[in-house]
Amino acid sequence: MRFELDEGEQAILTLLAIAGEPMGRQRILEHLMVLGLPLPAGQWQHELERLRSEGLVIDVAGRGYTTAPSAVEAAFEYALDTGLFFALRLAYERLTPLRRDWQGTPILRSYRQGLALLRVTLFCGDDPSVVTPLLDACLRCHEASYLHPLVDVCARPFSPLLMERVHPHLRDAIYAELLKHAQREPALAPAIRAAAEAHAATLPPSIYLRVALAEHFIACGRLDDALALLDSVPDATGLFLRSVIALLRDDPDTGLAGAEQALKQLRRETGKRKAIFDGIGAHLYLTALLRSKQPAHIKLADAWLEIATRAVQRPDTAVVFQLSMLHEIRRGTVDADVLASRSWEMALEAFTFRALMHHWLGLPQLAAKRKDIEDMLEQSEQAGFDFLSAQLAGLLGQLGYVGQEQYAGELRRRHRFTDLAHWFEREETWERQLNALINLQPALNAEVVRESRLVWMIRYDEQMGVQELEPREQKRDAQGGWSRGRAVGLKRLAEDAQQLDFLTAQDVQAVSTIAGRRYYGSSGIRFEFEREKAMAALVGHPLLFWMDSPGTRVELLPGEPELLVKARGGKVIISLQPALDGQDAAVIVSRETPTRLRLVRVSEEHRRIAAIVGDGLEVPAEAERRVLRAIGAISSIVTVQSDIGASPGDIEQVAADPRLHLHLRPYQQGMRMQVLVRPLPDSGAYYSPGTGAENVIGDVDGVRIEARRNLNAERDAERQLVAACRTLENGELDHGEWLLAQPIACLELVEELRGLDPSKVVVAWPEGETFRVSKRASAKSVRVQIRRDKDWFAASGEVVIDEQRIMDLGSLLARVREEKSRFVALGDNEYLALSDELHRRLMELADYGSLHGDELRMHPLASFSLAELARDAGGVEADAAWRSHLKRMADSEAFTPELPSTLQAELRDYQREGFEWLGRLAHWGVGACLADDMGLGKTLQALALLLTRAPTGPALVVAPTSVCLNWIDEARRFAPTLNLKLFGPGDRAATVTEAGPFDVVVVSYGLLQLEAAAFAKKSWHSIVLDEAQAIKNMHTKRSQAVMALKGDFRMAATGTPLENHLGELWNLFRFINPGLLGSADQFQLRFAGPIEKAQDKRAEAGARTRLRRLTQPFILRRTKAQVLTELPPRTEIVVPVELTADESALYESLRRQALDKLAALEAPENQKSIGILAEMMRLRRAVCNPELVAPGAGIVSSKLVAFARLVDGLLENKHKALVFSQFVDHLSLIRKYLDGKNIPYQYLDGATPIQERKRRVDAFQAGEGELFLISLKAGGVGINLTAADYVIHMDPWWNPAVEDQASDRAHRMGQLRPVTIYRLVARGTIEEGIVDLHHRKRDLADSLLEGTEVAARMSPGEMLAMLKQGLGS
Repeated sequence: MRFELDEGEQAILTLLAIAGEPMGRQRILEHLMVLGLPLPAGQWQHELERLRSEGLVIDVAGRGYTTAPSAVEAAFEYALDTGLFFALRLAYERLTPLRRDWQGTPILRSYRQGLALLRVTLFCGDDPSVVTPLLDACLRCHEASYLHPLVDVCARPFSPLLMERVHPHLRDAIYAELLKHAQREPALAPAIRAAAEAHAATLPPSIYLRVALAEHFIACGRLDDALALLDSVPDATGLFLRSVIALLRDDPDTGLAGAEQALKQLRRETGKRKAIFDGIGAHLYLTALLRSKQPAHIKLADAWLEIATRAVQRPDTAVVFQLSMLHEIRRGTVDADVLASRSWEMALEAFTFRALMHHWLGLPQLAAKRKDIEDMLEQSEQAGFDFLSAQLAGLLGQLGYVGQEQYAGELRRRHRFTDLAHWFEREETWERQLNALINLQPALNAEVVRESRLVWMIRYDEQMGVQELEPREQKRDAQGGWSRGRAVGLKRLAEDAQQLDFLTAQDVQAVSTIAGRRYYGSSGIRFEFEREKAMAALVGHPLLFWMDSPGTRVELLPGEPELLVKARGGKVIISLQPALDGQDAAVIVSRETPTRLRLVRVSEEHRRIAAIVGDGLEVPAEAERRVLRAIGAISSIVTVQSDIGASPGDIEQVAADPRLHLHLRPYQQGMRMQVLVRPLPDSGAYYSPGTGAENVIGDVDGVRIEARRNLNAERDAERQLVAACRTLENGELDHGEWLLAQPIACLELVEELRGLDPSKVVVAWPEGETFRVSKRASAKSVRVQIRRDKDWFAASGEVVIDEQRIMDLGSLLARVREEKSRFVALGDNEYLALSDELHRRLMELADYGSLHGDELRMHPLASFSLAELARDAGGVEADAAWRSHLKRMADSEAFTPELPSTLQAELRDYQREGFEWLGRLAHWGVGACLADDMGLGKTLQALALLLTRAPTGPALVVAPTSVCLNWIDEARRFAPTLNLKLFGPGDRAATVTEAGPFDVVVVSYGLLQLEAAAFAKKSWHSIVLDEAQAIKNMHTKRSQAVMALKGDFRMAATGTPLENHLGELWNLFRFINPGLLGSADQFQLRFAGPIEKAQDKRAEAGARTRLRRLTQPFILRRTKAQVLTELPPRTEIVVPVELTADESALYESLRRQALDKLAALEAPENQKSIGILAEMMRLRRAVCNPELVAPGAGIVSSKLVAFARLVDGLLENKHKALVFSQFVDHLSLIRKYLDGKNIPYQYLDGATPIQERKRRVDAFQAGEGELFLISLKAGGVGINLTAADYVIHMDPWWNPAVEDQASDRAHRMGQLRPVTIYRLVARGTIEEGIVDLHHRKRDLADSLLEGTEVAARMSPGEMLAMLKQGLGS
C-alpha cells in the first residue's frame, strides 16, 4: 500500500516509525532540518495534523506523536524503496549519537534509542558486526527482560518483506526468537511460522533455527515435521526434543532414558553442572518425570525443579512453578486448595497446564472455567497449535462437551500424539494423602547401585552422652554423590556382616558388638549394640555423622583421664577430668567442639581415684608437699597436670617436648589442621599450645616423669607457625582447628609444612595421607625450543616429570593459567609441584604471550621472561634470530649515545640521562615514552635526540596547537641546525613530501587528523608525540590518524601517561610499541580488569606487578621532587567558599530538580551516565556563579567575592597570578569584574588564534598584565608562564592531572619564586566530592609508575551518590 503523501509527510511518518516512541514537534523539526527539507510556514504543524486526521499518526497526550501500528509496515517499505530510510537514519544518528566506551562497546542513552538504532541497522541490511553489539547493548537493559528486542523490532508489526531486508546471516537467529515468542502472542504465530518455513526451505537452516522450529512444531502437534528437522541436529537439544516426542507417542522408556542422556550431554557441552533445558519440551519432560513412580525419576524431578525455580524468571517460568506445586500437592506437603485459590495465568501454554492440573487433581473449580477454556481453545486453533488445542478440547470433553472430545480425538489421530489428561490417575484428596504416606517408605525393590558404604549416625546429649547409634547404608546416586541412606537392620548386620562387601574392617569390628537379647514378656530376640564397646570400636572412623544433621561429619578421638592439680585462693584443688560422677561405664564420651567427641577409657584405678577426690578435693596450701607425694604415688596410673611446686625426688624432671604436633584430617574436599603439643616425650596426652597446667606428670615406659611446660613459648611457636604458613590466611579458624576446603590450598599448606624444621614440628595424618606431592619441577626440568615466527617469537618444549613421563610446555602453561596454582594434578591423588621461581616464570609467559596450538607466541619486547626461563632451563634449542635478538638487547644496554655538538644547551644530569635512555631505545629500534613531570624539559631532551638522528632522515613532531610555536622557538634557541617547518601555511603537500634529513615538520593534532592520508604515506625517521595524552581514546579519529603514521623510531612525551583508566596506557603503547600489550580485549582481561575492579587483592597486585614489569623498560618518569632540588617550593591551598543563603537555595533547588529528572528517566542506573553528568555540570556552573544558570536573578556570587579578596591581596604585594576556569562564560564574568576595577590582564581560550596566543604569552612574561585568565583545556599544556608565582583554580575539574598540568605553567624550570596554588571550592556542594575524587584519580597513574594503590573509575552509581549529597551532608 502507498499513501498519497508529500515528501515531508512521508519523512515524518517514517521518522516516527523508526523512533518507535512518541516524539515532540520540536524534535521532529530538528530531524527534518538535518534531512535538508525546507521548513514550511507552519513548521510542520499542518502536516502533522493531516497525518493525525487520516489515522496515520497518533497524538500521545503530553508526549508527542507516534506512527499508528497499521501504518508502520507501508511507511518502512516506501522509505526503503525510495532511499528516504537511509537519509533518515543518518539524521537520527547525528541528532542521537551513539556513545561508546574505550573498548568500543555501545552505551545507550535509553532503551528506546537502542531499539531505534537496532531497527535501522537491521532494515538497512547491516552485517552482524554492526548489529550484534547494538543487540547486546539492548539486552543489557532491564526492559529486554519483558520483551526481547528482536521481537519489539521485527514483530511490531511482523512483515516478511521487511525480513528480506535483514542481512542473511541474521535471519535464522531472528526467526528463532520470533518463533519462541509466538506462544505468548498466538495471533502472530501463523504469519511467523509461514515465513520461517519458507525461509528454511530456501537454504539449509542453522541448528538454532531447526531447534526453534521443531519446538514450535511440537506445540502445533506436527511431530513428524519436528523429527525431520531434528534428524540432522547432533547436539544435546536435538536428542532432548526427539526424546520428548517419544514421550508424546507413549514410549516413556525411550523418552525418559534419552532425555536423561541429553541432560548429561548438555552439561558436558556447556561445562555447567546445573544446566537444564527450557521451553515446552522441558515442561513435558518434567511432567513425565513426575508421572513416573521410580525414585530415580522423582529425585531427578526434585533436582530439576530446585534449579528451575531458583533461576532468573523467564516468560515460561509460570509452568515450572505450576509443576512444582503439582509435585508438592501429590506428595501431600501442600493442600490442593492453595492451587485453586490462585489466579489463572493467561498465556496459552501456562493456561493449558493449569487446566490439566485441575483435572489431574480432581478439583471442582475446573467446571467454572469452561468459558475461559473455550476462549483459549479458539486462540489456539487460530494460531495453529494443534497439540495444545487437543488438550483443551479434551478437557472440554471431560466437562460434557461431546463434540469437543471428538475433535480432540481427531487431532490426536492425525498427528499421533497422546492425551495428557490421562498421564495421571485422578485422585480424591484422601487417596492422594494416603499415597503420599506410603511413598515415604523407601522402595524395597529399588535397583541396586554399583557402590554402597556404611555410615554411622550418632545422637549425643550433653547430660546423658551418646544416646543412640544407627548404621545406615548409603548408595551412590547418578551424579556420583551419596544418598541420605537408610537404616540397616541390626539382625542383618549381626548375621550377614561377612557377606556385605561394603563393610570395612572397622565396620565389622563395630558390628561385632551387636548382641541378641530376649526380654521378659517377649518371645522374640532383640538385637542391640553394646554401646560402650561399639563406640570404642568406632574411634577414628571416617564416616561418623550427627543424626540430626546427617551432612555434618563427626570426629571420635581417643583420650585418657587426667588428674588436675590447681592452686586457688590459698588452697590446692585436686580433681579428675573427665568427672566420673558415680558412673560405672567403661568409657566416657564427651563433646570437645561442635564436631569432635573424645572417648576416654576408664579403669578400676581411675574409679578409685574418682571416689577419693569426688567433685574436687580441697587441701590447705601448707599441705602442698603431701599433695606432691600423692601425685608421685599415682602418676603411673593417671597423667597429672599440676601448677604447684616441684615433685618428689623419685620423679624424673624433664623439659617438656617443645615440638608442635600438627594433625591433618579430611574436611569436605580439603582438610583440617589441629595444632597441639605433647609435653611428655612421645607419650601421653595432647594439649592446645599455651593451655592447661605448666607441669604434666605421667608414666613413660614404666618411668615416672614430670615435664615442665613453657606456655608462653608454646604460644609463640604457634604464632610463628601461622606466620610461616601463608596459606592459612585463606583458612578458617574454628574451635582451635584450621579449616581448608580447597584442595589446592591444602597442597600449598603441605608444601609449606614440608619446609619447616622437623625438630620443631611433627606432622601426622591420623586417617591417612590424602594430599601427596610426589613430583617436583624447577627450571632445570624444562627443555625449550625458540624460533622466529614473522613478528613474534614462538616457543615450545616440555617439562620432565620423571624418567617415564614428560608434559609439553603448552599444556603446562594452559593448566597453570587455568588452575592459578603451582600444583598440577597428575591423577590418582598425585601432584606435580612447580618451584615458586618456575611457577612465577610460567605465569609471566602465560600473561605476556598467547598460546597457538602447542606453541607460545610472544612479542619480542616481552621476551625478557622467555629469556630468563631459557637462561636457567635444562636445555635450549634456539635459531639465529633469537640469538641475534639477545645480542641486540645486550648491545643496546651497553650503547651510550654521544651528545650532539650542535646542541646549544647545557643539559642537567637527569636530562642527559633521559637523552641517553632515548638514544639507547632508538638504537635498539623500539619506541619510548618520556613521562617526566611537567616543566622538566621533555622538549629539550627530545630535541637533543632529534639532532643525533637528523642526518639520516626527516622527523615529525605532533603537538597541541598551543605548543607548536613553542617547539619552533625552542628549536631555534637550542638546535639551530634543525630545519623546523610549521605545517599549515604554504604548500602543505610539499611540506610533507619534500621533508628530508635535518627537516622537522611540526603539526597540530587537528591538522594531522585533517591531512591524515598525506602523513600516512610518508615514512619518517623519527616521530615525536608531544602531550601524548591527546590520543588516550583509541576510538577517536585523532588516535586513528596517529596510528597510521609510519616511523623508524616513535616517541611519546607526556607528563600524564594515565589520567582516567588503563585503556589510555594501552593506546599509548599501541603507538610506541604496537602489539606489546596485546589486543584491547587481552589487555582488559589480563591487566585492566583485575587492577581497576580490584575484586581480588592478590590478582590485582599480580596484574599490576606484571604490567609494570612489561612497560617499565619503555617509560621513563622523573618528578620535580626527585630531580629539581633547587626548584622553589610549591604550596597548594584549598579555599573553602561559603555560599550565601540565596545561592544555597538555588543550588538545592537545582539538585532536587536533577534527582527528579533522573528518577523519571527510563533507563537502568548504569545507562544514566550522560544524564547524570549533564545535571552535575549544571550544579557546578551554579556554584561558580549563579548568573551562569539563572541570568538576571541578581544573586551575588560568593566565588567572585572570594576571588576579588584574593586578587586585592596579591596585587597589593606585587604578585602575578594565572587564573584558570573550565567555563569560558565564567571567565567572561571575571573579565567584566576586572574591567570594572581597571585591573590589567591577559586572556586566552580555545578560540584564540595560534599567533595571538604566542603574543599574549610573551606579553605577560614581559610584564604586561597582572593576571592571565586562561580556559583550562586551551592553556593547560605546553606554555611557559613563569612570570606568575600564584595560580588560582576557580572551579575543580574532574581530572586532577589536567589541573596539575595547568599549575605547572608557572611551577617549572625558570621559576625563581615559591609558587602558591589556590583552589576555590564551594563548601557542602558537589565540588567537595570532586576534590575527594582527585586523590583516587592521582593513584591510578602512581600505581603503575610508582607502585601505590589504584583507584577505580567512577561508576554511575558513585556519580548518582555524589549528586544525592545535599548541602552540608
